[in-house]
Amino acid sequence: MFYYHCRPKFILFTLALMSALLMTTANAETHDNQPPRSIHVSGIGKVSVKPNKADLTLSVEVQAKTAEAARNQAVVAMEALIKAIKNADAADKDIQTRSVSLYPTYSPDADNKIIGYQLSNQVAVCIRDINKASDIIDSAVQAGGNSTWFQGINFGIDNPESALRDAREKAYANAKMRAEQYAKLAGASLGSPLHISEGSDIPATPMPYGEVRMMKSAMADSASTPLQVGEQEVLVTVDAIFGIE
Repeated sequence: MFYYHCRPKFILFTLALMSALLMTTANAETHDNQPPRSIHVSGIGKVSVKPNKADLTLSVEVQAKTAEAARNQAVVAMEALIKAIKNADAADKDIQTRSVSLYPTYSPDADNKIIGYQLSNQVAVCIRDINKASDIIDSAVQAGGNSTWFQGINFGIDNPESALRDAREKAYANAKMRAEQYAKLAGASLGSPLHISEGSDIPATPMPYGEVRMMKSAMADSASTPLQVGEQEVLVTVDAIFGIE
């Protein structure tokens, strides 16, 4: 009889103990799953560098009464233009045809008849010795003649790794400085970085010419085309998460 009366109490005690253990375990797991206290900041690093290369865009545009005549005239002009570029020490690998198009031109009256054909051949040139850019432009335009269009130039950095390293150091220092300030404002101590991600930007510096036709006759007695290289900004941004205590 004694065993019969005590058994329910024993069972209830066991269930209460198991429930307490489960609650303790759940609380511990919830605490363990909590993300660490942290501060999320971004940093910016900028370095100014003088460009050391230039990308040119030139084209030959010819109008003639027949498609064949337009093609033949454009071939002569473009071959002369490319030869002049190569003679100015531009490598074959740095000269690339971008587009070739041939289309009819129509009369402006109501008949709208085909009165001729226009051919456009566009070429891009990478100049790795930026000091030669002005001479290459002049030589190309003079060789191509009145059908040559100089469409623009972009300055760039051939090998930006050194500048990027400096910009990364500045970006991280900027992010850490911000994190330390926020930690101080929050009355906390800054810990180690928990996460770092980077973004970078090396924009080309355009020098627009708005498709200005460069006349051979007008350049015959003129000085070299003036170019101002200036400086280019290498920008690195970083997102960082620091632990706090």
